[in-house]
Amino acid sequence: MKLRNYFLCSALFSTLFLFSQTENDGNIVEVNQPDDFFVTAPMTSYPQVNPESIQKREVPRNGVSSKNNNKVKFINTISKSSSTQDPLVQNEPGSISGKTPIENFDGINLDVSPPDPSAAVGPNHIVQMTNGLWTVYDKNGVEATGFPKDINDPLGGVISGDPVVLYDREADRWFISQFQLPDDNQFKIAVSTTSDPTGSYAVYSYDVVENDYPHYGIWGNSYVVTGNFSPTDSGTFFAFNRQKMLDGDPTAEIATLTLPNYVGTGGFQAPQPVHSEGAGVAAGPAPIVWFQDDAWPGVTVDHVKVWDFDIDWSNPGAATVSTPLEIPLSAFDSFLEGTGGNSFAVLEQPGTTQRIDPIVFAMYFQAHRYNFGTHESILFNFPVEVTDGSRISGIRWVELRRLTSAAPWTLYQEGTYQDAGGESVFLSAIAMDQEGNIGLGYTKTGATTFPSLYYTGRFDDDVLGQMTIAETVIVEGDNSITSNARYGDYSQLVRDPEDDLTFWFTGEYSGEPRKTRIASFKISETLSVDELDAATSNLVIYSSDNNIFNLQLDTQTTSDILKLSVFDISGKKVYQNQVTKEVGGVYLSRIDLSSVSSGTYIVEIGNAKTKLTKKIIVK
Repeated sequence: MKLRNYFLCSALFSTLFLFSQTENDGNIVEVNQPDDFFVTAPMTSYPQVNPESIQKREVPRNGVSSKNNNKVKFINTISKSSSTQDPLVQNEPGSISGKTPIENFDGINLDVSPPDPSAAVGPNHIVQMTNGLWTVYDKNGVEATGFPKDINDPLGGVISGDPVVLYDREADRWFISQFQLPDDNQFKIAVSTTSDPTGSYAVYSYDVVENDYPHYGIWGNSYVVTGNFSPTDSGTFFAFNRQKMLDGDPTAEIATLTLPNYVGTGGFQAPQPVHSEGAGVAAGPAPIVWFQDDAWPGVTVDHVKVWDFDIDWSNPGAATVSTPLEIPLSAFDSFLEGTGGNSFAVLEQPGTTQRIDPIVFAMYFQAHRYNFGTHESILFNFPVEVTDGSRISGIRWVELRRLTSAAPWTLYQEGTYQDAGGESVFLSAIAMDQEGNIGLGYTKTGATTFPSLYYTGRFDDDVLGQMTIAETVIVEGDNSITSNARYGDYSQLVRDPEDDLTFWFTGEYSGEPRKTRIASFKISETLSVDELDAATSNLVIYSSDNNIFNLQLDTQTTSDILKLSVFDISGKKVYQNQVTKEVGGVYLSRIDLSSVSSGTYIVEIGNAKTKLTKKIIVK
């Protein structure tokens, strides 16, 4: 029997069910409460699992035969790509020497096909999830005592998969998830009750029609998930009430919505919710992005669509999704044809006729957003065929920008990264550090390369559209996959919240048995001069009633957006905001603490490296 401390049982939810439907700009909004909720015991109470004890198995692609059949049907409807040779392909490899990875160690080596590795990083921990087990490391790669754990501890479920972990940096909490199949289609989501990923979790279950290949992001007060959901051509996506989940509220709602003017691929697809990673809680509507190939029915030009999703959780039934903004991209070919009647068997490996899946027609996990004060950036990437018919994949990567939250997103730069030796690069993940430098982690395979992990990148002021850092090995594979075409289906690249300079990458490598890796690297070693300097900055906080406080920070060393937080004496965050520098060169903020209890509180303001604090008294 699994150890669970049930605060509420499933039967209670028959009385808590909420349903509403509202038509908004052609979107149907359906709102429901969880079908189950409980709070776990600390994870130390659950049994440790030896990865070698897990029987080798293949995780089907949610009915892989039907998915393959649907994909074949879609392939039969597409026209010849307008791009026979990718016009943006990077012909010269980067020449700047990459730095040797800082930390570089095997993650969970679970012989499951595929392992679907996902990993997130907090101030002190790394949490990795795979299709079967999850674990916690410190930043030296030392695994926490008693780990790894079964993925169903604490998430529950019977047959499960596609795990995703996020670190919610504004709340200092951990978000872990998986779906449940086959009898019940459910989202299983657990949010840590404290900043300790080895502690207890509030666990939520939500019934949906059909669940496959979820991609999560955090934006404002929502956790947003897109994926290969049914009906597959409707652009269905979901949002969850983030604040209620952080509070352990058993009524935390799920909203079901659709994307207007969506063009799907019928068989396997993955638009992306934009995940805000950086300074402060993202304000305003949440973007969702999805590329469109002019070879697809109903698409006339290669482009990316950007939708804006807006929800007020005090009235979630009134949520809206905008008509999409269409941003033209340079021509690309998103179709890499499979072999032997298997549309997923595409990329070559050494010493075997078995080919593997580059996740065709899907946008790779994750799309990231960064706010630099002077502008915001969105980064995303997806696989393309470099030369039509070659079955050699490259990586199309894109940066969108806008100068203000009211301005539309526009294309800033794009490029197609290829291997200089003619092998395939795929299953990539892209992110940006606080200096605007870009990191790109990826898998490489081909006639002479076993599935292996590498990274490249570029500096912010380099020529646009080029990855200027030389390919740098993370780990080389030593054998090919021979059992089936499944590979991936996830990799993940995030930046360390402690310095916002260090990238952490996880991905699958090698073949039989399946292996995963976790590695960190930097593009830039130091932050620029635009960094808060405690010695030359002056922080003043004053109040006439000890309920409403006025903050003023004078500093000449940074123009960053600064994160403002207020903590009670137990360390619980009771207030958070982000503060932009005023025209006069100071940071100003009004902090309303009239709703909190009397007592002593700590005000903290700063950016990645430096934070200033002051003690205040609330009466």
